[in-house]
Amino acid sequence: MGNRLCQVTVCGETKAFPEGTPFGEIVKEFSHFTEYPVVLVMADGKLRELHKKLHRDCRVQLITTADGIGHKAYKRSMNLLFLKAVYHVAGHENIRKVVLRFAVDAGFYYTIDGNVTVDQAFLDQVDAYMRSLVEKELPVMKRSISTSDAVELFHRYGMYDKEKLFRFRRVSRVNVYRLEDFEDYYYGYMVW
Repeated sequence: MGNRLCQVTVCGETKAFPEGTPFGEIVKEFSHFTEYPVVLVMADGKLRELHKKLHRDCRVQLITTADGIGHKAYKRSMNLLFLKAVYHVAGHENIRKVVLRFAVDAGFYYTIDGNVTVDQAFLDQVDAYMRSLVEKELPVMKRSISTSDAVELFHRYGMYDKEKLFRFRRVSRVNVYRLEDFEDYYYGYMVW
C-alpha cells in the first residue's frame, strides 16, 4: 500500500485510506450503512470487485446481495464454490463434465458426467465441504490471461467445452477466477 491517503465517501460519510487498500477492506468501515453483505462497489460510477484496489479519491456506492447485480455476483460465486466442492469430493479424474443446465426456483440444476454416483451421501459430502470452505473465508481471486493460455489451462483441467470455446474466441484476454487451487471461467463479476 502507498503512503498517500485517498478520501472515500459512502452515504455522505468520508474516511481516509492508504492508496492501494482493497475495496474489500474499505467496505468494512462502512458496513453500518447496510443490513446485507456488501459484495461489490460502484466507485465513481464504475462497478468494482472487492479485490480491486483504491487509487484515488472517490464516491462509493455499496452493492449488496439485496441488489440485483450483487445477487447475481453472489450466485456466480456460489457456483464456483459448488464446482470446487464437486470436483474435490468426486475427484477430478472421475469427472468428465459438470454442466449447469438451468435455474429451478432459487436453485440450479446440474448434471455430472463421469464415474460418480450422485446420491445423498455424495451430496452431504459436497455440502460439508462447501461449508468448510465458507468458514475459511477464502477470497475468490481473479486473473487475466491470454486466450491461448486459457485454451491450454482448460485442456489441462479436462474442461474441453471451455477449451473449445476459447479456441474460437476473438478477444485476446480471458478473466479466470480462482478459489484456492480450483480455477474456472465466469462471464461476470464475482464476490471476493
